[in-house]
Amino acid sequence: MVADAPTILATTMGFHRGGRAWTPGPVFNFAFTLAGKPAQPSLCFLSTANGDSPASIAGFYGAFAGTRVRASHVALFDMPNVDDLTEHLLAQDVIWIDRGSLVNLIAVWHAHGLDEVLRRCWRAGVVLAGESAGSICWHAAGTTDSFGPRLTVAAGLGFLPYANAVHFSQRRKHFHQMIAAGELPSVGYATDIGAGLLYRGIGPEITVEVVSDRAGADAYRVERSEGGQTEEMVLDVAHRLD
Repeated sequence: MVADAPTILATTMGFHRGGRAWTPGPVFNFAFTLAGKPAQPSLCFLSTANGDSPASIAGFYGAFAGTRVRASHVALFDMPNVDDLTEHLLAQDVIWIDRGSLVNLIAVWHAHGLDEVLRRCWRAGVVLAGESAGSICWHAAGTTDSFGPRLTVAAGLGFLPYANAVHFSQRRKHFHQMIAAGELPSVGYATDIGAGLLYRGIGPEITVEVVSDRAGADAYRVERSEGGQTEEMVLDVAHRLD
């Protein structure tokens, strides 16, 4: 089963990583619902952004151990762990991209042709989702600390024509500045910790809705005006997750 339209879930939420083990947040069940509520959802984890950290991969499998989820992962370091990336990823209900370095993520994906594989998955109805770098990567560009603590602008895959910012309380000023200066697209969307953006459709048909898993977690639209200033709007939450 697949989503009824090309679907991206771009968030600043995901796993609860405190304590000894990871636990999945409610966003995963929401993603499975978007994928058509399969009885045993296929979920593939990509942690390219942190160099396919063994600890992250182990945390992912531990989070879904003993559940109905059919969990798998794709690693690209030191070499791909599956024979046919396209076949494996097209067979998923949801693909989840972990946090880490946006710049390294995009570079490695380009080298392996994974950008086009993921575009094919998106158009086929596989739900594409992720946290932090796994949010920005689907957009035209966003703010990143991939080069160090000082925020810069970096390109994403461009499936979505917008700018994106995560952890917005820390990146609000820079996001506004870059949109105002034309360094980012004239329209951008941003999320607090605990919020996400649900995009459905392609091109001018894209709709945007807000997902939140805690009180006070919001999402925002930031737009450059004709005078070169920016306007910020808090968006209504359409989906509150338990």
